[in-house]
Amino acid sequence: MKKQIVFAVLAFAVSLPAFAQQVPAVEDTPEEIAKDASRDLKDNRFYNKPGATRAEYDRDWQECRLIARGSRTPAGAVTYYDPSLYNPAISPMAGAIGGGIGAAIGAAIIEGQQRRANRRSCLMIRGWRLVELPAAETTRVAAMVDADKESYFNMIVGAAEVSGEVTAVASFERNFETTVPPATPASFFAGKKIDPKLPITIGDDEAAIVIAFRRSADAGNQHGNMSLRRFDADKGDLNFQPRDWKKKGDKTVYSVDIVSADKTLPYELQIIRLTPGSYVIDSDGLGKINLGATNCFGAPMFSVKPGEIAYLTDILPVNMKRADGKRVIEQGLVRDMAAARDGLATFQPALAERMTQATIRNKATYSCFGTSMTRSDYPGVSDIWTAAAVAPETQAAASPAPAAAATDVK
Repeated sequence: MKKQIVFAVLAFAVSLPAFAQQVPAVEDTPEEIAKDASRDLKDNRFYNKPGATRAEYDRDWQECRLIARGSRTPAGAVTYYDPSLYNPAISPMAGAIGGGIGAAIGAAIIEGQQRRANRRSCLMIRGWRLVELPAAETTRVAAMVDADKESYFNMIVGAAEVSGEVTAVASFERNFETTVPPATPASFFAGKKIDPKLPITIGDDEAAIVIAFRRSADAGNQHGNMSLRRFDADKGDLNFQPRDWKKKGDKTVYSVDIVSADKTLPYELQIIRLTPGSYVIDSDGLGKINLGATNCFGAPMFSVKPGEIAYLTDILPVNMKRADGKRVIEQGLVRDMAAARDGLATFQPALAERMTQATIRNKATYSCFGTSMTRSDYPGVSDIWTAAAVAPETQAAASPAPAAAATDVK
């Protein structure tokens, strides 16, 4: 029941309008920050980044702490909820927090365990490694007097060589273990009880993307999902639906959850209508719903122009047992616009003819409205701050899915 309540609160929280702004905030003193940050410098484990100083560790730890609490965006802005922008009736929690900073996700991750997990994710995304010491070294460190222990941690956080088990984020791209299946004759889902060959019109005041769900015969008949959120690149944060959107007749698409229609189809195409502008891939995963994950530490971003229909990606959901007995549970993202164009031409030839390929860029950061905060890179593309964009035609090759992967180094 507690988990159901948490997810219900989260569902309300992600819909609350908010904006990130640089406003004065009460800061802890360096001494207070150092004391708090020392909680993750223990006899048996600590964080390490070769060449770093203790002051750099304290700074990153404090910033990651604030992000995990919902008080800051990964870019450093303060997240503030203006009570004039949302309707408190949407959620009892919203009515209680008023103009509080970062409180919207506080109830959703009220247990310290999830906040610690997000703080750890943040630190590792920033290049810190988690070191777990062997028993003998743990005993040696535990026996140190306080002054010696302080000197030890001041040195070890930046040491080039450490003993024990080291966990580091080696890549933000998921390793797709199974073979990418070939594109088979396509099916097209236009909506329940809608003829897929009934011509679809994309107006000059709207845009659309094409998504394909792609499976092999032994993939395990698994649904896949993807969540998109509207993004303001100039502001460096999400666009949120205003309180009076219905009264003003606001038809802007602020978010959309994309789900496969039939988990057994080998190649299923969908067209998703969007408001022209920019969007981030906030999450993707197996099943029919997003369980609270967000790529707020760095997400793939794309833009669509008025009247444009753009191919985005293929989604490959897999839940299967291999011949060696190992179960593979993963979701891949690959790009194959040629197959998507051929498949779409069977049902919507006019749209297929004018379809372009969306340019994807990585590292869009924004306010973290989710229980599990991470970063996801789409392989082979530049980030949004790079001046030279990767040309769409160079992104067409199939690539593994984005996600942060932890690597154990003995």
